Amino acid sequence: MNTLRTALVPGLIAGVISIFMSWLWMGVIFHRFQNETPSTWRPEGPRNYIGASLLHLLAAIGIACLFTLIVRFNVAIFAAGVHGSLLFAIAIWGAVSLPIILESALFIRLHPFVVLGQLLDWLTTSLLACVVTGCWLRS
Repeated sequence: MNTLRTALVPGLIAGVISIFMSWLWMGVIFHRFQNETPSTWRPEGPRNYIGASLLHLLAAIGIACLFTLIVRFNVAIFAAGVHGSLLFAIAIWGAVSLPIILESALFIRLHPFVVLGQLLDWLTTSLLACVVTGCWLRS
């Protein structure tokens, strides 16, 4: 419980920022490429946006908890601070988000730029969760 208490505030901060970054990546920059594969997409609405926002928020809190545990167990390469935070963010993104998104792209007809947008979206969430938490733990 102490880990969650420590990671909750930085996770929430990172999660809220990641929601806006997700909107930028997927709603502004890469959204037009969804039109290339219209039969792939469900109609968008408030429920979709709320669900996606909650996923980003929960993911950021979860990543913040994991990073807090790693720092507490004193894994030197992933120390608190910007450098360790960046390394852990890339590691967690590469172990979880990257393979899931790329495997989905193998079987689901998605425009390559939509896939790139999703990769950047979740990399941003990982980076935010780890950097905010790393800076929070150092202070």
